[in-house]
Amino acid sequence: MIALRPAPPPLGRFNAAIPNRRAQSPLMVSLLMACCLCSVTAAQDELPPVTAARIRVGQSNSSYQLLGTVTPSRKTTIGCALAGRVRELTLKRGARLEAGDSIAQLQTEVVKIELEAAKAQLRLVQHQLAELETGSRDEDIAEAKARMEAAAAIALRSSSQLQRIERLIESRAASADEVDVAIAEADSSKKLLLAETIAHQRLVAGPRAEQVAQAQASVDLQREQVRLLEDRLQKHTVIAPFDGYITAEYTEAGAWITAGAPVIDLIELDTVQVEVAVPAAQIVSLKPGQSIRIECSERPQELLLGTLERIVPSADTRARTFPILIRVENRIDDDIPILMSGMVVKIHLPVGPQLESTFVPTDAIVLEQVQQSVYVVDFNDQPTASQNTRTGTVRRVPVRLGIADGGSISVTGQLQPDELVVTRGNEGLTPGQTVEVTVVDG
Repeated sequence: MIALRPAPPPLGRFNAAIPNRRAQSPLMVSLLMACCLCSVTAAQDELPPVTAARIRVGQSNSSYQLLGTVTPSRKTTIGCALAGRVRELTLKRGARLEAGDSIAQLQTEVVKIELEAAKAQLRLVQHQLAELETGSRDEDIAEAKARMEAAAAIALRSSSQLQRIERLIESRAASADEVDVAIAEADSSKKLLLAETIAHQRLVAGPRAEQVAQAQASVDLQREQVRLLEDRLQKHTVIAPFDGYITAEYTEAGAWITAGAPVIDLIELDTVQVEVAVPAAQIVSLKPGQSIRIECSERPQELLLGTLERIVPSADTRARTFPILIRVENRIDDDIPILMSGMVVKIHLPVGPQLESTFVPTDAIVLEQVQQSVYVVDFNDQPTASQNTRTGTVRRVPVRLGIADGGSISVTGQLQPDELVVTRGNEGLTPGQTVEVTVVDG
């Protein structure tokens, strides 16, 4: 099948649809120029804002380089508190845990049955205590009162009968046996009345304080029994005490484990310690709290700073070096730590000879794969007294890093003391880019 296309319009008609550029009015030209000027102004208004700080120059110790080893900030072997059969080993070697995560689960059927029985017994003693605390019911008191009144009526009748028998004895109309029976019935009626009266008074007074205390003690005892079984049930689940990584596992699902037997090894790497052996000549210049720069050959694009946490005042008798521990905040990317346990890193200690050094804020350092650099600002306008921000052009200057000094770091490169370096907003900059600069101290 051949598709039919519509015929093209006449040539003269087509040309008539195209406007004549020479015939454009001056008004239209002015509008076009105004639009261009607005676009340029909008582009200038949208300059990327950055923050810059001034370079600092001063005397400081040069870098003394040593090698150190990364160690976990915490390391522990987690065991099982109770004996039992492992139903499930939740996480395996190399997995990352958070505090409170389940590591292993023991079988819990028996302890659950014991716990339910203990809870039922607790409900029973609680009801018994509630019954004592409520006191006697009105119906029970009314019943006791009726029995007491009935006993009083019987006692009155027995007493009257005994009086008649005694009068008959005087006229010798009754025998001695009848007198004995009447006396016994009268005594029995009095004792029955006394017993019913005491029972009535007991119901009116309610339970004794000692009985309530005993019932309360039974409730407390059973409640502790329930807590004991709940704690035992909880211990059937092995829980991670802190965030970390599993480095070893000692059991499997289905295995029988004894109380206290190890389950896994766990290390914490959110913060790490770098242990360094420092010679005695340099150890005397160090103080806890100093900032220390760390360099890792496996992570050349990372700026790693630590804090000198402890100096161990006991030398290795063979090497005559003193261990120091540097605390480093580690970064976790996709559950993988930047610094791993056992890595060897280079430490830059500020204990070398005094030199004049150039310092920039650590935030000014732009890290690349094999090169570190800073962005220097060259201003395009003259400052005024009321001006808070200025426009400038940035240029990238490669630098080499030295020692750390608090929030600053020494660098070597083509930098001048009066220059400004970008400290915020430098991640997406390109050389020659125009920016809006806010200058801050430090």
